Amino acid sequence: AWDTWGLHPTPPMGWANWNGYGCDYNDSTIRSIADALVSTGLRDAGYRTIIIQECITKKGHRDPVTGVPQPDKDKFPFGMKNLVDYLHEKGLL
Repeated sequence: AWDTWGLHPTPPMGWANWNGYGCDYNDSTIRSIADALVSTGLRDAGYRTIIIQECITKKGHRDPVTGVPQPDKDKFPFGMKNLVDYLHEKGLL
């Protein structure tokens, strides 16, 4: 619950790939971490945020029409939306 000033009682807590994995992670890694946060009770203790940072795209890999960076299909074969939907289904952010 938020207090009267609009502040949450804890800072965002969770897991980020960078310190433990750097660029050496993929869809399966993120799903395993999500499952572990739930099964160990960390999610229910407030650790609900998963930060996926860096190395999502291959260098220079952009949509030829829009120029928007595209996820690395080798690392994320089901796409980022599918992965994020999985996280949200687990009650994670």
